[in-house]
Amino acid sequence: YNMDEKGFLIGVIGSSHRIFSRRAWEKREVTSAVQDGNREWITTVACVGADGVALPPLIIFEAENGNLRDSWVFGITPEYKDQVFVASSPSGWTNNQLGVAWLEHIFNRYTEEKCRRSWRLLILDGHGSHITMEFLDYCNNHKILLAIFPPHSTHTLQPLDVVLFRPLSSNYSKLHTTQNLVPVKKRDFFPIFWQSWIASMKKN
Repeated sequence: YNMDEKGFLIGVIGSSHRIFSRRAWEKREVTSAVQDGNREWITTVACVGADGVALPPLIIFEAENGNLRDSWVFGITPEYKDQVFVASSPSGWTNNQLGVAWLEHIFNRYTEEKCRRSWRLLILDGHGSHITMEFLDYCNNHKILLAIFPPHSTHTLQPLDVVLFRPLSSNYSKLHTTQNLVPVKKRDFFPIFWQSWIASMKKN
């Protein structure tokens, strides 16, 4: 299994609309694209097996007090139960607590029965949340063998960067632009993300 995180600045996308007047165009004053500029992070933690089966993604919202708001997850209705998980952190990125929670409630839960009593290989980067004693002890106690990429090599060695995150980013940007969402709010993220996720899974 390969696990990795993908961060989204929800107000910045790969492609965008440019809004300008005819006068600005004729005077060649159009030099850069206008985007919403919201700098809040939302992180997706993904994991895919060698057989191509993806585990449910974890979405981490940025929240200073650690509380999720109903409006952010309004689109995650009961039909998505066990298909996607949500959490929050002050930075919008994973941390030590979320790393272990992901390992226990997603990775082990969805791979333990499949492997039966055999060991599972989990390939990931050397982020601090992946190498805490609690994380390592949990892996050792549940027959999870870790393989950690060497420093500064994930851009070359990380499988998910190419097979999942590249099409995911592309699909997200296309849908975002098509729906013309300005400004971008956290409540807008999940519907676009989920469509992009499904499209990326089908492509691969």
